[in-house]
Amino acid sequence: MPNLNFVGKNKVVNHHREVSFRFLEKKYGSSENMIIHGDNLLALRSLLATHRGKIKCIYIDPPYNTGNENWIYNDNVNDPEIKTWIGKVVGDEETDLNRHDKWLCMMYPRLRLLQELLSDDGAIFISIDDNEVANLKLICDEIFGSHNFLAMLSRRSMHTVRNSSKDFNKNTDYVLVYAKSKSKISSDKDHLIREQVDKSSNYRFNDNDGRGFYKLDPIYARNYAKPYIFQFKNGIIWSAPEGSYPRYSIETLRQMESENRLNFDGKSPRAKRYLNEVQQGQPPDTFLNPDKVGFNSDGTKTLANVLGIDKAFNQPKPVQLIKYLISIIPKNENGIILDAFAGSGTTAQSVIELNREDSGSRKFILIELMDYCESITAERVRRVGGDFSFYELGDPIFIEDQLNPNLSRDLLRRYLYFSETKKEIPPMNPDEPTLLGIHDGIAYHLIDGDLNFNSLAQIKTRSESYIIYAESCTISQETRDQFKIYFRKIPRDIRRI
Repeated sequence: MPNLNFVGKNKVVNHHREVSFRFLEKKYGSSENMIIHGDNLLALRSLLATHRGKIKCIYIDPPYNTGNENWIYNDNVNDPEIKTWIGKVVGDEETDLNRHDKWLCMMYPRLRLLQELLSDDGAIFISIDDNEVANLKLICDEIFGSHNFLAMLSRRSMHTVRNSSKDFNKNTDYVLVYAKSKSKISSDKDHLIREQVDKSSNYRFNDNDGRGFYKLDPIYARNYAKPYIFQFKNGIIWSAPEGSYPRYSIETLRQMESENRLNFDGKSPRAKRYLNEVQQGQPPDTFLNPDKVGFNSDGTKTLANVLGIDKAFNQPKPVQLIKYLISIIPKNENGIILDAFAGSGTTAQSVIELNREDSGSRKFILIELMDYCESITAERVRRVGGDFSFYELGDPIFIEDQLNPNLSRDLLRRYLYFSETKKEIPPMNPDEPTLLGIHDGIAYHLIDGDLNFNSLAQIKTRSESYIIYAESCTISQETRDQFKIYFRKIPRDIRRI
């Protein structure tokens, strides 16, 4: 499989693991739906601790890198060349020779995190246009696996004609579709939802034998099978017409004859294909019908109607598109839908409307960096009747592999307990301030300074075993083993998550 090389790639392939964990600090709300204000690389890294392998469907609409979007590369990658990119607007093809490298360096670690968040039976949809579709396909093949590529959907995004265009009327964009595991999402039981098509008019024969309506198909085709001569029980001798070949093997034809699945009224025997044995519907088309998924102008009108503001956001995707994409994922009525480039919040509105239509209980997670996350993204969700909890990113736990020196004591306590248990820390007991919490028979403690017999005496709650964080320890290993005490040295033994 060919891999794409670009400036900075060797520095970003593992950058998603170098990003420091931060807690998502809830500002308000009590819903399982989440709107996160902040850099999506940092937010995705934080979500990984709680949502790894739990996201059923991901939709993202990243910058298309047209040169007119004024997006800025801001990832803190430890590389001198990449650091010169930070904080600068990415230019167009003529003025910025590294514009594609910057876009790829931005996308690569985010896609790595999204791949880890996706459930085994989940899928990701990525909107893109001509500017980066080829590059995106190659890095997605690398990250998700080319064997998990499902389709590149084509969509007519605009119904108008750009007469100012110097060559083609570029009114199309694309949606790349990958599965976490294609075998899980394309199995006989869990294939992509098929579009309903009424085929009954083609099935007009009925023998009234309980098998229902059927149509008649030739028993020959252009499939280059080995030719043969077959004699039926009624004496008819058959062979495929010149230029064609048998559609069925001799054994299958013999079985069809015994089950009365053949019709001999015409010049050549024909097979009975029963409607109730035909797989219902048809697979989704790779060309998206505008009647089903809308145009960008529909997205603009919908947003204006919701917010009461004209052109509050540039080229929002239509709700119809996101609803359609979400709906073709099998067994998705209770899944979590993630949008890491949330923009105006189209994905949330799509989830809300789908739940109303099919009584589903899907949840959404939106991540948006810009300040309009509250005034547009969250406000849109409110106005369409959705509930959510709003989050900001907390302080980093580590800075360049060192414990953040400005980390508060409360945040350190919270992180230590979470890193050990993946659970939120319970309220502090004022009678036992060293206790972080008890989980699965283990009591977790944080002691100031040295773990010695005096500090050990502060522990009141008895447990099966103890994990104690401290800067040093003067209690012998023999004594610790006797009382099932496990010492964790600060900061050396603090786990990275």
